[in-house]
Amino acid sequence: MSDYIVSARKYRPVTFDSVVGQKALTTTLKNAINSGKLANTYLFCGPRGVGKTTCARIFAKTVNCISRTLDGEACGSCESCSSFNEEMRSYNVFELDAASNNSVDDIRTLTEQVRIPPMNGKYKVYIIDEVHMLSTSAFNAFLKTLEEPPKYAIFILATTEKHKIIPTIMSRCQIYDFGRISNADIVDHLKAVAKKEGITTEDEALNIIAEKSDGGMRDALSIFDQVVNFTGSQVTYAKTIENLNVIDYDYYFRFTDMFLEKRIADSMLLFNELLNKGFDGNNLISGLMLHMRNLMVSRDPGTLPLLEMSDEMRERYKAQAAKCKPKFLYRALKILNDCDLNYRVSKNKRLLVELALIQTAQSDEDDESSGRKPARLKPVFNKIAARKATRNSEAGQAATEPSKTTEQDAPTAPSAQASAQATPANSSAQTSAQAAPANSPKPAKKSAIPTVKADKLFTSIFGNNDNPESSKEVKEPPVDPTATDEKRPAMPAKQLSDDLLTHYWQEFATGLPREETPLKNRMINCETQVTDKNSFEVRVSNRMMADEITSSQDRILEYLRRSFNNPSINMSVTFDESRVTDHLLTRDEIYAKMKEEVPAIKDLEQRFGLELH
Repeated sequence: MSDYIVSARKYRPVTFDSVVGQKALTTTLKNAINSGKLANTYLFCGPRGVGKTTCARIFAKTVNCISRTLDGEACGSCESCSSFNEEMRSYNVFELDAASNNSVDDIRTLTEQVRIPPMNGKYKVYIIDEVHMLSTSAFNAFLKTLEEPPKYAIFILATTEKHKIIPTIMSRCQIYDFGRISNADIVDHLKAVAKKEGITTEDEALNIIAEKSDGGMRDALSIFDQVVNFTGSQVTYAKTIENLNVIDYDYYFRFTDMFLEKRIADSMLLFNELLNKGFDGNNLISGLMLHMRNLMVSRDPGTLPLLEMSDEMRERYKAQAAKCKPKFLYRALKILNDCDLNYRVSKNKRLLVELALIQTAQSDEDDESSGRKPARLKPVFNKIAARKATRNSEAGQAATEPSKTTEQDAPTAPSAQASAQATPANSSAQTSAQAAPANSPKPAKKSAIPTVKADKLFTSIFGNNDNPESSKEVKEPPVDPTATDEKRPAMPAKQLSDDLLTHYWQEFATGLPREETPLKNRMINCETQVTDKNSFEVRVSNRMMADEITSSQDRILEYLRRSFNNPSINMSVTFDESRVTDHLLTRDEIYAKMKEEVPAIKDLEQRFGLELH
């Protein structure tokens, strides 16, 4: 077996200064070591591959170093550092993988080891990786040790999922949040590794690797080794995207040019070319979304540094962004985002992507200077709404036709005057005829609501009705809008009867809200009886029911008077002893009743001093 070591292990940092992208955290740890202000428990949390375990090992090595450098780094040559460098053979540093040792027994074994002081160093450091995998019982068993550990014990907990750690553990830790490493830092580190390995690289290829790693240095080095195995000693952009199955940037620029030039057919052919190369439609949509975002960022020189790519690529984005209107970019992002959200549930994914490409190409046709808007497909419900709007407008036009007819009849007046001059005998009659319309009221406008004929109501079900009587118009009785409540005829009062009274009584009870359920139940169990034409009585079986109904008497009468249209209705509540029902007897009541019926029981009780239990 060869001595080959992957780059992620070969170039793993061994000092705080060699850690990439975590300058603030490493400086804090170095200052704590130099000042001697060390906590007993640390919690390192953050994404994968950003240096949590690496910093924990460097920290464990540095705190036990006998002769640290002036800047707070481990010397690397003392006995403690030498034993640490020999494949972690130091007896003062212990690593525990919580993913496979997550039981209570594992934590108890660890706490027993903590009791033993270090052999040849000052501190014993326990590094627990993936600590969020511990069970709840294991966390609880670990609480006491974390709260009051020996002064020589330091615990470093590392996790990628901080939210899974119980609050009682987190409250006992100093928390260090590791952030994702920027693409620029990853590219610089990859250049240094490539230089040491004698590999020539292109900046665009390293940028692709940095984007693919998603801020993790370990992933970036693993992808770098993969690409090197494919390309050899020369890492190029073309070979990198071929090996990583990444769509070339040039495709996104070509798609955008086609969108701006309305070349829909060419964009669909280009999409088919990507499918033939083995790319998925979702990859294209995701890449186009990122491309549109980069174009939007490139429009403003102030946001141009947000593009994490080479200077040459930034200039290319800046040039294409100058051709795009902001409205086009906003609409394109909205269309592509909707396509991305619906891609997983779509049954015809290719058609979904093609529709998104067509809509994106037409997204900037709403040009205010031309006054024309693109013809878009609209849902069926919009057509129904348009029909209703047309029907309402036609009804409004029909309402204005009488006034137009009056205006059209006005020019006929001169001809009537000419005929009156020709026949003087009828001039007085004509004059009075012309003066009459001036003093008469104007004709009322025709109602905009069409009348419904009886023969049209059931045409769709029973066919046309040939009965001439069925063609009569159904009209509402005329109502005088100027009439007041005093002038309008009053509705006749309903006669107070037992049946109708019971109906309205139950109706009021069932309409009560849930908060008044006791009143509802008592009203239902009551008995009502009419005593005269304007009075009735309510018969209840106990005083509590009588008091509660009496307290609600005003509301009940108001409802009944409105229902009967009779303000003179009165109500009285009476206690009917005949409606009293027997209740269940208690033990004491049963015993008292037995003593009354059987005197011998009372005699036994007095003779022997018995009591009921």
